[in-house]
Amino acid sequence: MVTRNQAPPGERTVPVAQRADVAMARQQAQKLARALGFGSRRVAEIAIVVSELASNIVKYGVRGEITVRAGDPPEAELVVVARDVGPPIHDLDLALQDGFDDHGPIDPAVLARRGGLGTGLGAMVRLASRFAVEQSAEGKAITVSFVR
Repeated sequence: MVTRNQAPPGERTVPVAQRADVAMARQQAQKLARALGFGSRRVAEIAIVVSELASNIVKYGVRGEITVRAGDPPEAELVVVARDVGPPIHDLDLALQDGFDDHGPIDPAVLARRGGLGTGLGAMVRLASRFAVEQSAEGKAITVSFVR
């Protein structure tokens, strides 16, 4: 039986509130992916997605966490769940387009200040095997999975 304070074997949760937490979340995901037998290219893709998820929590959320765990069957899938307390994604279809946020096209000056390309959510969809977003009044959860 798993208590509230214990994670199941193979599950890791990293609180995300500042930029340094992005690296910790990425490292935990890479470590578990390697343990599950993912190849180096897939581990690199997982690292990109987890970095983007954690960076988005730092940029747009109040606080959050990244959980990585083995999927079902555990030897063939890695699941990443990014939860945050923060504003909802107003228009997910728009936000998934490169160069757009959830309100429309992103001004290049804004992109330069944010230090990104405006391709994050779209890249997640392209790299992950599955992508889902759940939103509520308390925040949102983005779940991505990677099949080996």
